[in-house]
Amino acid sequence: MARQPKDSTNAQDAPVSSEAKSKRRARDPETVPEATKSESPKPFVERLVERKSVRDWEDEARRHPTLLIRKTLRSGQNVRFYGNVVVLGDVNPGAEITAGGDIIVMGWLRGLAHAGAEGDERAMVSAFRLNPTQLRIAHLIARSPDAGEATMPDVPEIAEIREGQLVIDRWQNSVLGSLVR
Repeated sequence: MARQPKDSTNAQDAPVSSEAKSKRRARDPETVPEATKSESPKPFVERLVERKSVRDWEDEARRHPTLLIRKTLRSGQNVRFYGNVVVLGDVNPGAEITAGGDIIVMGWLRGLAHAGAEGDERAMVSAFRLNPTQLRIAHLIARSPDAGEATMPDVPEIAEIREGQLVIDRWQNSVLGSLVR
């Protein structure tokens, strides 16, 4: 019987290569599988920008598989994946995402997010509205400020590790934002 990652969503919503499927089947669904380690010290996005051919892009995608979730994650739903996770919807309070790579939410992130679960300090978390109950990248943990302590910016944000600190910044001010200008 093929095992799927522990995920209350239907992980088959997105097309997945046969290589990624075989890797997924070989993993224990109760733990986050080992993240793919990159040989390059450059961040993932910078390596993508340097790609010169379609084959280079395909090779990079194979080393960093991505799970695409096309719905809102509700309270009590958990997603665990050894690569990157992209959510086309919201992540509500009580929902959890644990990823070996990056987490990108095309909506509100109000649940728990743990990127770089296997210790990848180059991982990042990005959302249109970033207000998680708890945010983790590698071994660093942050929580949302108490009500009234901080104002929510009305812009997409990105959380990443800079100089050993977990930093949340506007998307435009990040390395990712500077690459697409």
